[in-house]
Amino acid sequence: MSIKGFHLIFIAIASLFCAGFGVWALFLDEQSSGLGVKAFGIFTLAVSAGLIVYGFYFRKKSKNIIV
Repeated sequence: MSIKGFHLIFIAIASLFCAGFGVWALFLDEQSSGLGVKAFGIFTLAVSAGLIVYGFYFRKKSKNIIV
């Protein structure tokens, strides 16, 4: 596997983990978690969206790279 392929797979896995944590944090009970966990959940969902955008950007820009 090329470094380009590994990078795309790593971005996809990181995005899935961030989205999973964000959804988990948002559905926690408010009494046991608090606002900090909710805010961090929203932040990780935004990071997940950013990773998806970056993944498409990297895929588009790396089409000319031959590895």
